[in-house]
Amino acid sequence: MNEQVDTAPAGKRAGRVRDADRSRAAILDAAERLFADLGFQGASLAAIADRAHVSVGLPGYFFGSKEELHDAVLQRVFDRRNEALDEVATQAEQVLDQAPEAGEEALRLLIRGYVDFLLANPTFVWLLTRDALEHAGRREELPRHDQRFADRMVAVMTRAGVAEATLAPDQLFLSLIGMCYFPLEHDATIVAGMGQRGWTRAFQNRRVDHIVRLLLHQIP
Repeated sequence: MNEQVDTAPAGKRAGRVRDADRSRAAILDAAERLFADLGFQGASLAAIADRAHVSVGLPGYFFGSKEELHDAVLQRVFDRRNEALDEVATQAEQVLDQAPEAGEEALRLLIRGYVDFLLANPTFVWLLTRDALEHAGRREELPRHDQRFADRMVAVMTRAGVAEATLAPDQLFLSLIGMCYFPLEHDATIVAGMGQRGWTRAFQNRRVDHIVRLLLHQIP
């Protein structure tokens, strides 16, 4: 079989690659927003193409199916999470390396960093919430959990003097994620019912202070 050779000038080939990369990124951006807003069932490939300003067949061309596109969107937000939280853990570790007694400062960096990531990435919260509802028990092959960050978080808390980090590290990690995540996920229900708004910076500043005191057993 004769292999087909692209005889277009190098500049045109590079232009096509850049256009393809831009189109793929636009599709992922549009899909992330629509899957977060409407869920997997509610967002169609046609709607995603329209929002991305590409031809209706292009999402299928790049990703094959809506399921595969959804997987790609989730993986992209997980990669974004992992990169952000890896940096947060490094900052907290550096604080403790320079001043082992600065446990409270390290904890505050760790928790504020995670909260800041959530505030800057609301689609992450809604994608995971909708995914848990729509695909429970059917998407175990795509990791939702970053074990590297969990291990580093527990190690920082251990060095900072958090007793539960040694006694029940898995439970502590789950509790910490829940304390940060829950007010955002339930902002329009429980939090709003209390007359507060979880997505505001003022609320989250108080939240971080509360969690740090709780971890260090400093709540009177």
